[in-house]
Amino acid sequence: MRILENIAITLDNEEIIRFLQSKKSMRKKPSQKMIDDINQMKEKAMELIKPRGVYDLFDSKELQPQFLFSKSEKTVIAVCTIGKGLEDKISNIMDEGELAQGVILDAIASHAAEETAEQFNQIILDEIKNQIKDKEVTCRFSPGYCQWILEEGQRLIFRLLPTEFIDVTLSVSMMMKPIKSVSFAFNIGDEVDKDLGVRDCETCDMINCAYRRIK
Repeated sequence: MRILENIAITLDNEEIIRFLQSKKSMRKKPSQKMIDDINQMKEKAMELIKPRGVYDLFDSKELQPQFLFSKSEKTVIAVCTIGKGLEDKISNIMDEGELAQGVILDAIASHAAEETAEQFNQIILDEIKNQIKDKEVTCRFSPGYCQWILEEGQRLIFRLLPTEFIDVTLSVSMMMKPIKSVSFAFNIGDEVDKDLGVRDCETCDMINCAYRRIK
């Protein structure tokens, strides 16, 4: 088991805008005011974002459901988060009636959570590279995707990992707290399905989904 603190992330305006526009039926070029507001909110957000994560490597044969892990030899299970500081700030701003700022900060938080997962995933690969030499690796995939039932996946992950060390808990409705947290897995082996984790996105017809992942 490994815990990582202070995962370095970079916030990209285009990705933040994608999260903002995914909530609308039409996409249009953002105004200069929106870009200025995003830049201002990013500065506030970075002071409150505390990316960290926990992961471990498991024998795939011990994991369920087997259709996800049957061709794999080893599986990395991971949970990461940006912490609750920004989440609390968003809640306070919304309570004060500053809805526009709150929406922008929420988009920043969503992007930060996904960016944390991407960077964490790469850090894990770098750390275990000697153990997975000459093996194939899948893209990361999360409970609720790839026909991995949300309840089953979350219970498995939170049973296997000591998420209390990064202050992430799981509610009875399978929602992680802090909300801007990501749980995921990826498979390692000679015959793994390398498109696992992206195939569902490539065939999904939700055009404005901000979480779309394409190879």
